[in-house]
Amino acid sequence: MMKKILSILFLFVFLSSASAGEPLSIRVAILKDKDKVSIGVSGPFDIVDLKKNKVLFSGRDMSSAGVCAVKEGIKVKDSVYAAEAILIAPKKKISVVVDRRRYRGDVSIFKDSLGKLTVVNKLDLESYIKGVLYHEISHKWPMDAIKAQAVAVRTYAMYQKEVMKNKNYDVMADTSSQVYGGYLSEQTKTNRGVSLTQGEVLLYKNKLFPAYFHATCGGVTENASELWNINIEPLRGERVCGFCVRSPHYRWKAQMSLKDLSSKLCGRYGFEGEIADISIAERNPTGRVRTIAFKDSLDRSYKVSAKDLRFLIGPDILRSTNFLITLDGGHVVFSGKGWGHGVGLCQWGAYGMSKQGFGYEEILNFYYPGAKIAHLS
Repeated sequence: MMKKILSILFLFVFLSSASAGEPLSIRVAILKDKDKVSIGVSGPFDIVDLKKNKVLFSGRDMSSAGVCAVKEGIKVKDSVYAAEAILIAPKKKISVVVDRRRYRGDVSIFKDSLGKLTVVNKLDLESYIKGVLYHEISHKWPMDAIKAQAVAVRTYAMYQKEVMKNKNYDVMADTSSQVYGGYLSEQTKTNRGVSLTQGEVLLYKNKLFPAYFHATCGGVTENASELWNINIEPLRGERVCGFCVRSPHYRWKAQMSLKDLSSKLCGRYGFEGEIADISIAERNPTGRVRTIAFKDSLDRSYKVSAKDLRFLIGPDILRSTNFLITLDGGHVVFSGKGWGHGVGLCQWGAYGMSKQGFGYEEILNFYYPGAKIAHLS
C-alpha cells in the first residue's frame, strides 16, 4: 500500500511541476572522460560556480574557447575558475556549441579526481526527445511509428531522471541510454511526432519503467530478466512479432576466424590457447542463445554467456543473441535474426504495424502489455 501511495505521489510531483508552468528538464552527458573540450556561445552568457550558485563571469560571444581541468579548478580560454563544476548559462534562448555540435539549454562542465571532464547538457524534456528521435527512428516512417517511439523515449528518460536524481546527469547521449544529437538532429516530421504526444509516458501500476526498445526483434521479443534485474509484465517479452519481417536486419550472417575469436577470449573466463570447438549449450524460452560452450586444443571446456560474447565480439557484428553456429574450416559462422537486445518496442515492428494501419496506442499496447499511457502535462 505504501509503495502505491509513493508511486502516485511521484507522478503527482511531475504533474504539478508541469501544470505550474515549469517545463520538465533532463540532464544529458554529451561528453565524458575528456582532457579538453571547446565551448562557444553567440550572445550574452554567465559562467556560474555550480556548487556555490555564484556567477563567476558575465560576458558575450565566446567563440570556440578551449576548456580543460587544471590544479586550481577549470580553465576556460585564458581564465581559471576555482571550481570543480561550472555552468555555461546563456541569458537568452540561444544555443551553446560544444565541440562543434549545437545544443539547446545550459551546459555544465564537471571535473573529476583524475582531471577529466564530463560535459552535461540540461534542457527541457520535449527538446531532448526531438534531439533523440532522428537518431533512433527514420523521419520518413509513418507518423504512428514515430509517435510510439516518442512515448517510449520520454518514458525511459523520465524513469532515468528519477533513478539518477542524485548524480550529475540523468542519461548518456549514446547507445548506453538513447542516442542524442542536439539541436541539429531535429527534423520537422519527428518534431511533429514529439508535439503530438507531448507529455505522454507509459506507466505500469502507476509507476514509470525503463521502456526499452531495439531495432528488430527477429520474430519474438525478449524477456528483460534475461539481461537485467527487472521482471514486470510490460517487459516480459515473448510477444510473437510478425511485423518486422521487412527489416534489413531480420536475417544476418557474421563470420570470423577461430584464431581471431580465440584471441578475443584469451585471458577471459579462464580461456587459454586455441578454440577447437564451439557450440550452443543453452537457449532461453524466446529461442535466443543463453550460453555457448567452447573446447580448446587441450580438450578443456568453457562456457560463456551469449550476451557477454556479443559485446566481446561487437554488437554491430553479432547483432543479436538469436543465432545458429556452424564451423567452416578455420572459421565460425553465426547465422542470426534481429538486431538488438530484443526487449520492449521493436522499431521495425512498429514500422510494420503502422503500415498496416495500427495506431501508436495499439503499437505501444502490443510491445508493452499491461502498460497505460498517462500525461505529465
